[in-house]
This record gives sequence, structure tokens and C-alpha cells, in this order.
Amino acid sequence: MRCLVVEDQTILLDLLASVVESFPEVHIVFKADNVAKALDQAATAPLDLAILDLHLPDGEGSDLGTQLVEQHPNIQLIILSGSAQDFLCPPHLRNAIRAVIDKTDAFNALQHCLTTLIQPAHEGLTERQKQVYSLIGEGKTTKEIAQILGSSPSTVESHRKAIAQRLQISGAELIRAAALHQHLQKIE
Repeated sequence: MRCLVVEDQTILLDLLASVVESFPEVHIVFKADNVAKALDQAATAPLDLAILDLHLPDGEGSDLGTQLVEQHPNIQLIILSGSAQDFLCPPHLRNAIRAVIDKTDAFNALQHCLTTLIQPAHEGLTERQKQVYSLIGEGKTTKEIAQILGSSPSTVESHRKAIAQRLQISGAELIRAAALHQHLQKIE
């Protein structure tokens, strides 16, 4: 999945991009802080998802959404605004817009919305794999996980391999993804 995040506040742009990047299903995250840069990014590759701020320095996010839908007919849009309650969805964007999120609730609402849209691969793990994934996220070694779960290290290693295969990531990436997932769970 390829995603474009458009937000003129640099700190929020980086935070939103890091939330999106935490999903292993997302392969590329493009970032832009204005309409012109967003359109340049959109021209480089097909896009599946765009998170758009409504008010940008050089234009409106809804106009940008219109252009993105024209370029990428199957794109899904998430609208982000400090005044989300005032947003009136243009009729031609109704099929593309999946959520309108108020910036004050941005982190939790975006994570929930992305989880719904992307359906993270770790949701498809078995209960035991979820336990192992969580313990990996806490920084536990294979031996420590085996002791905690009352399993053999080779069983835990089999679970680690199955999890990595399910998430389509390598061993080192598994540790990073599990740690990030664990961190996001603590924030919630």
C-alpha cells in the first residue's frame, strides 16, 4: 500500500507519517507540506491512501482530494482538520472519503481509522503468536519468552518465524515492528 500524508505543520506531518509507517502493509509513505509538493509526489507512483489537511498554504485539501481522485480513481481519503465538524463533503468525493478526523483527536482517531482500513496483519495472528509478538515488543529474548510462556525456545523460534512470515518482514524488522506496536498500545 502506498500512502500520501499532506499536512503543513511539520511536527504533525512527521507524527502522522510515523503512525502510517507503523503498519507493515504500508510500503511507501510520501510526505508533503503543501498542495504543489503533494501533486508532485502523486505523479511519481500510484497511491492507495491519502491523509489530507483541509487548509494548506497554497490551497484547499478538498481541491487536492479532487485532483488525487482524478489521478488515482481507487484512492481512499482521510480528511484532517482543526474544524472537522464544519467540513461539508463535496458530493464527488463521497465515495473516496473514508473519515474526517479532528486534529485534536488525530493520533488515536487516525490509528483507529487506519486499523479499520488496512486491517493490520498482526490482527490475523493466533493468540499464542500475539503473546509472542507482544513479548518481542517488550524486548524479551527467545529464551525469556519461552520461560514466560512455559514453552521451549525452539517453539518460540517457530512462532517468531511464523509471525515474520505472516507480517512479511525479516527478523530485525519484526523486532522493530513489535516494539512500535507495543509502544502504540501503551499510548492507547
